[in-house]
Parts: sequence; C-alpha cells; structure tokens
Amino acid sequence: MVPAPRPRAVFVVVALAWGLVPRAAGAQFGTRVTASLDVGAATVAYDEFERASLLSITPSVRVEGARTMFVVRGAYSRFETGSTSLQGSVAGSLVSPAFWNLRGELFATASATRYRNFSAASNLGALGRLHYATESYGAWGGAGAGFVAQGDFFPDALYQFDTGVWRRIGRTVYSVSATPTWVGRSDMVGVGTFAPAGRVDYTDYAASMRWQHPSAEFVATAGLRAGAGPDRLPGAKRWLESWTTIWVSRRLALVGGIGAFPTDVQQGLPGGRYASAALRVATGRPPVNDPAVRAELTLPYELNRLRLGRLFPERFTVADDQASGLRVITVRVPDARRVELMADFTDWLPVPLERVGNDSWRLATVIAPGVHRVNLRVDGGPWVVPPGLNAVRDDFGGEVGLLVVR
Repeated sequence: MVPAPRPRAVFVVVALAWGLVPRAAGAQFGTRVTASLDVGAATVAYDEFERASLLSITPSVRVEGARTMFVVRGAYSRFETGSTSLQGSVAGSLVSPAFWNLRGELFATASATRYRNFSAASNLGALGRLHYATESYGAWGGAGAGFVAQGDFFPDALYQFDTGVWRRIGRTVYSVSATPTWVGRSDMVGVGTFAPAGRVDYTDYAASMRWQHPSAEFVATAGLRAGAGPDRLPGAKRWLESWTTIWVSRRLALVGGIGAFPTDVQQGLPGGRYASAALRVATGRPPVNDPAVRAELTLPYELNRLRLGRLFPERFTVADDQASGLRVITVRVPDARRVELMADFTDWLPVPLERVGNDSWRLATVIAPGVHRVNLRVDGGPWVVPPGLNAVRDDFGGEVGLLVVR
C-alpha cells in the first residue's frame, strides 16, 4: 500500500515563501509576485456530518511571469471538536507565444489533504489546453490525465476534458464550462475516503460571473453534476456559491463566502455547505484577485493579454490640463492592445489608459506636485520604467521610474 503524502511540508514551504519569495523573485525582470495570508473562521456542514465551526490560516504565493504562472497554497484548519486538517497545493502554468488569437497552455498541479486520524488524499495531474482569446470573448478546450490516491490505497488513474467559453462585458466576465472526468477506483474502499468502489464517470457543468473593481470583487458560480448516481458518487448534484473580496487598504482585505460544493474526488473532500469570513493581509493588492478556495492558475479570460513578443513604450509625457486642473499622461506604444499605469498616486492599482489614435494612450488624473514612482505595462507584459524617467529600486528589488511633478 502507498501512504498518501503529508501536506505539512508543502504548508511550511508556503509559509516560508510568503515572507521570502516576493523580495527574491521581484528582483527578476518581468516577474510579479503576490503573497497573501488569510486568517478566518467558517461554519461547514459536510455531507452526512453535523455542522461544525472552524478556524483557518491560509498562506498563498503567486508568481507571474510574461507567459508563466506559479501558485503555491496551504491551509491549516482547526475544528471545534479539536480535529485538524492540512492542505497543500502546487500548480504551474506555461503559455505559448500567440499565433493569431490562439495560444497553447500546459498546466500541472499536485495537492495533498490530510485530516488527523480520519482520512487522506493526494493527486498529481497535467492538462494541455488550446485557447482562442480576443479582448472581449474567447473559448478553450483541452485534455489531461493524472493519478488520485485515497487513504492508503494505490493511486487510481484520472482522465479529464476541459472545455468552455467566456465573454467580457464591462467589468464583468461570464463563463460556461464542461469538465468530463473519469476516475478508475480500486475494488475496495478504505475507511475515511470519499469515493466509491469501481470506476466513476461524471461531468461537471458550471456557469460563473466575475465582477471586478479596483477595490472589490464578486464571484458567483452555479454547477450541475451529471452521470454519477448517488450510489457511485454521493453528495450534491447541484450547487451555488459566491465570494466577495473588499480591499480596505493596499495590503488589507475582507473576504467572505457562502454556498455549497460537490464531492471533490481529487482532493478527497466530501460535499457540503459553508459560510466563511476572513481577513487577508497581502504584500500588495493584486491586479487579478482570486478568492476561490481551490488553487487556480491562468483563467481562460486572462490569456488575451499574453502575446507573441513584448511591446515597450516609446514616449512618455505629462502635461497640465488648464481647463480641468488634471495632469494628462500620454504614452506612445505602436501596435498595443492595452496599456496600464501603476503608481503611488493610483495607490499602486493598475489603471487602464484610453486609446487616442493608433499609437497613443492617454490618462487624465490628479497628481500632486512632488516626486512620484510610476511603472507601465503593455498587453499584460512585465511592468517597466516609462521612457525618459530615471529608474530606482523598489521595496521588492524591482525597478520603478521617478516622475517629478512641479
């Protein structure tokens, strides 16, 4: 028999990385690192179990390069009964250069879950996807395989397809997906596992909406599981959940969620219903926040910002608008699809510029006289120092431009 790996090592690595990785990785050009620590409480009623309360600590580190993403996440929970659980996950995503509006993606993930004196599960998998993405809509499709281990039994094979479409309207992204899954299980089931004997075939259909504002985010998901009867895969066949994140400052957020979730064969978790609230402390407000419980890498609708090659600003100017009293920033970037600015006067939030003509982008904003720090990003690439500005080191070992406003 093969014992499931303990997630404690992953949790410790995440906790250490939370403090060390942002500064080290930030020194690498083109890399953005976001680390966060959630401390919260929840009430959860797992299928066939009584409702219980728990406290949790969840560190997370996300490293984003020009065409790569890497997420490490851990979670420690202590229930009111005294029981504890540890979860750890590592996932990575590599995206190819763009050809027309097509991009390939290779995604890999590994996770482990252990409830003290009760159950354990682990999984390892890889998935290849092909994405079609424009500025406002897109689709993806892919397939993958892996292994799932429940309790102390030998790993079982897992095969999965992943397809979906998405549409962006203003600040909101809508998506619909289908995920057929096949899991081959042993003839025996150990105590404390959440999967039945024999092979399990099912398809999860999900519809979600994601609204995002510079200071808040709301995510809602509805799902339907088809193909697996209650005797083969217990738990809810329909579910609905929502998460809200409100940033009260650059490094502090309130996170809340409520809803239901189905049995998770891959992580060995039973289905259930929950309500939770947490305080998030982060190294900085991320440009794309992910409040989901499960580890998530490149969202399909984020891929439209990954392009072949890198475009860099050619000219950067700041002028006064006497009529409005605002400062007008103008950036020239030929062939760009999107230009963003991040500075101390935006509270280090990425702010999109407005296209003016074919090559120029414009932003009118309030900038007080003095010395300011500012960076630019083109088409979701690396943050760079605007042309003509002196570069200095920031707090994370990267570079920002010094802008003097009189």
